[in-house]
Amino acid sequence: MVRRMILVGGLMFFLLAAGKVIGETSAIINLKSAVLILGGTVMTALLAFPMKTIKELVTNLRTLLQKNEADHNGIVRQIVNLARIGRMHGIKALEAEGKKLENPFLREGIELVVDGYDRFEIQNIMEKEYELHFSRKESQVNMLNTLAKIAPVLGFVGTIIGLIGVLSNMGEMGEIAKGMALALLTTFYGLLFSTFLFLPLAKRCSEENKAEASLLNIILEGIMDICEQKNSQAISYRLESYLGIGESEHENSLKTPVQRRDPALPILLKEAPVER
Repeated sequence: MVRRMILVGGLMFFLLAAGKVIGETSAIINLKSAVLILGGTVMTALLAFPMKTIKELVTNLRTLLQKNEADHNGIVRQIVNLARIGRMHGIKALEAEGKKLENPFLREGIELVVDGYDRFEIQNIMEKEYELHFSRKESQVNMLNTLAKIAPVLGFVGTIIGLIGVLSNMGEMGEIAKGMALALLTTFYGLLFSTFLFLPLAKRCSEENKAEASLLNIILEGIMDICEQKNSQAISYRLESYLGIGESEHENSLKTPVQRRDPALPILLKEAPVER
């Protein structure tokens, strides 16, 4: 919510400041300049990238601007809960709990454990899934970076068009003014869309990919530990090293949510030994 308020406030401030600068310019010329930049950028994207990548980018941006930051602590709590259920209640209970998971990678990992794959097979399968997933994400970031480079170029194209109009109508002062306005505004809009739209979105997607990669590494480590039926306490302490959670927070944030999710589970410090 705070991020959206800052974004809206910054956008309004920028529009007001820009309005002071181009307020004396004709609205038609403003529209022509903006359409030239946006239309040219969209056409370039359609020619340079597959439609599938464009659709995935639109969907990803819509989700990215709506969702909150990834809850790494919540994922760790889920993994600890799954490990405890698997050791104390068996594969059937683990399978039933895995179907309730919202994270697709964690749900897929639990399905692989339930199906009887060993840790090396699980690691190979999930790493390949990660590579394909981040390959698509990287294509989206490359697309935004490409559009950020193209927008200023289209602005200079508009400048040339405006100067051609000026040179073609040297005797009419009104046409000269319109041509110069078009020439300058297209450059302005090109730099505007590149600096305040495409580059920030590319950076946001890149940072989101880094955070997601960290989260998926945690999930992979947790899934392999569940596959080996390690003690949930050992799993929680190991995954905490990726998060830097203190011992006091571990006591409050890991144990309590597990008991709340499955009140039927006995409150035990020691789990049943694994049958060999």
